[in-house]
Amino acid sequence: MSDRIIPFDSHRRREPAGADEAPAPRRRPPVPRIPDFARADATWLQARDIAFLLEAEGHTPADDGLITQGIPPALEALLERDVVVARVAGDTGGWLDISPHLYFHVMLRRLLPTPRTYLQRRVLRYLANLLSLFVRTDRLYRIQPGEAESFQYLVDLLAEAAESEHERQFLVHAHLGNYALYLAGLGRRWIEHRLKYGRSALGLDYYQDMGRRAYRQAADHRLARELDLQPVFAYLAQQFDHYADALLRLGAARGPRLAD
Repeated sequence: MSDRIIPFDSHRRREPAGADEAPAPRRRPPVPRIPDFARADATWLQARDIAFLLEAEGHTPADDGLITQGIPPALEALLERDVVVARVAGDTGGWLDISPHLYFHVMLRRLLPTPRTYLQRRVLRYLANLLSLFVRTDRLYRIQPGEAESFQYLVDLLAEAAESEHERQFLVHAHLGNYALYLAGLGRRWIEHRLKYGRSALGLDYYQDMGRRAYRQAADHRLARELDLQPVFAYLAQQFDHYADALLRLGAARGPRLAD
């Protein structure tokens, strides 16, 4: 994993303005009514995803009796069928015409095989949606899509939270938790490599602590309750290590070749 994808330096700080130079006002976009990371319901299913699921189970894509608004139990159940999991995991080889969102939904179910409560299913959907956003490196570094400023360092996100107004603080804390979870999971080998060879004094526990704290702060925010994300963030804060370990295993999975 390259430094470009997951850079981190605990000692880096934003360069202060010169003594005679007034800091330029920083314009931030408004907080969206529903941030992209909060769209964790099943409206993500694309036509090609539905066609893949139905075909894998022996149905035809014209079997629209299984498809309703949202994700009915009959369709969600297909995400855990052995034949679907085997194909998505790359066990059968070949190319798959599915979205990254479907890939992460199925793979997380494979890597988290314990019985799941309704809240655990919601967390799984949240993470699948998040990973589908983070496949774009540009989104990984931005608090929300389309922002001019990017943040490659956790310490800069802390500074941004301190400088932000109340509603934007929610976005920053949520992104910090999401980013820290990504680093502690998919980026763990990079963290260990840096620590082993003296390129960083920060170990995994630092990222875990940062992520837990950020998720707790996001959970305590009014917008978390309005978006019905309070239980999701609180659970991720509590079970941070569990889900980071799942993302570590996800990074080691072979996976299929996905069509664009």
